[in-house]
Formats: sequence, C-alpha cells, structure tokens
Amino acid sequence: MRKIFVDKISKDGILTGNDHVHVSVVLRARTGDKITLCDGDGYDHLYEITSIDRTSTKLKFLEKVRCETEPETTVDLFVALLKSDKFDLVAQKCTELGVNAIYPFCSQFVQVKKESVRTDRLNKICKEAAQQCGRGKVPVFNEPMDFNEMLSAVKEYDNVLFLYEKGGGKLGDNIKVKGGKTAVIVGSEGGFSDDEANMICGLGVEPTGLGKRILRAETACITAVALAMYEAGELR
Repeated sequence: MRKIFVDKISKDGILTGNDHVHVSVVLRARTGDKITLCDGDGYDHLYEITSIDRTSTKLKFLEKVRCETEPETTVDLFVALLKSDKFDLVAQKCTELGVNAIYPFCSQFVQVKKESVRTDRLNKICKEAAQQCGRGKVPVFNEPMDFNEMLSAVKEYDNVLFLYEKGGGKLGDNIKVKGGKTAVIVGSEGGFSDDEANMICGLGVEPTGLGKRILRAETACITAVALAMYEAGELR
C-alpha cells in the first residue's frame, strides 16, 4: 500500500498541492486505490481514494493502525561533511535502514564547505526513502555543526560507535547496542586528524577498525548503521 507523509492528517480527507500531484501524477493512483497517510505520530492512517480531479484527491477514511515498521531503537548518524552525491546515498540508504537522524559536522580534513550541504534536498531524499520503505517517520537531515558541537552532542548517548580509519577494536566486538540511544561517528573522505581522534576517545569511546580494506566514507556510514540496527534486533 502506497504511503504518503503529510504535515498534518486532513480530517476532511482531501489532498491538494504537492501531495495531490504526488498521488495523481507520480504514483498514478486511481479511484478505488488505497493509500496510507502518515504524519510521524507512529500511526498509519488508511484511506480509499474516492475521486481525483485537476486540483485535489478526495479520500474516505478506513482505519488508523500503529505503524509496525518504525524501529524501536534510536540510532543517530554523525558524519563529517561529504560531497553532495555521497550525502545523497547516505541519506537514502540510512533512512531505509531505520536511522533516526543524521548530523553532519565539520572536521579538519573535510573537502567541502558547510554551504555546499543542501539540507532541503537531503531532507527530501529522506522523505522519499521513508515513503518507499514504509517508515513511520521521516529522519531529519540536520544543518552542519562544528566538531566541538558534535563532541558535546554525543555525550548524551548511551552507546557511541566511533569508526576510525586508522584501526581499533574489531567492528563486530565494539557494536554493543543494549537499549537507549546510539550515536554512530564516521569521518569524511579525508578521515580524522590524530587530535580529533584523541578528543573523541577522550569521551571514553573505543575506536573501531574498518577491516583490512579501505571503505569509502559513505560505505562506512551504511555499514555501521546496518550493524547497529542488527545488534539492536531491528534487522532480524
């Protein structure tokens, strides 16, 4: 069943504007088709399309059910600034895997500027991916933060997974998600400086190696989120 994320569930069952265009043009829905509307409240609102005209799609409410696809575990990704096409992939695939939010941050060896991060576009990608995979909420792709802001933010998490290109503990051994909120930290294409790595480890976080092969930053993001979700029981 097609899922549409809306800002607010309409009591009168009418879709207009971009939501109407998405249903009638992009999805090519027809009268009698069933769709699901979701506003991020954890519930799916099921409707049947009763009519479609040039300006609106009219719906008949069927039922409201709890969304069973949204992960119970909170996993947030903190990733140093990447080039736009790589951020596109990270936003899409990590949304599919169940990430709660994505926080880009600046580090010493990043190769792009804050201004190049188009969060409006990336949030749209997150929304499209959430609709496609049946999520119960759309992850937020936040505005870039400074390195020290990232350090302060991850202090509030119960579990922190720090992927370090210069090695550390084994990836499987260091993923210990036992409830609570989990932060995943991944560097940019240029990696972390020694000082930055030491500051992260100074929080009591053990670095985790990436194996013998050199993974691209976007691959490391997707791998880490997938393993954190698996360890938490969300992919079993």
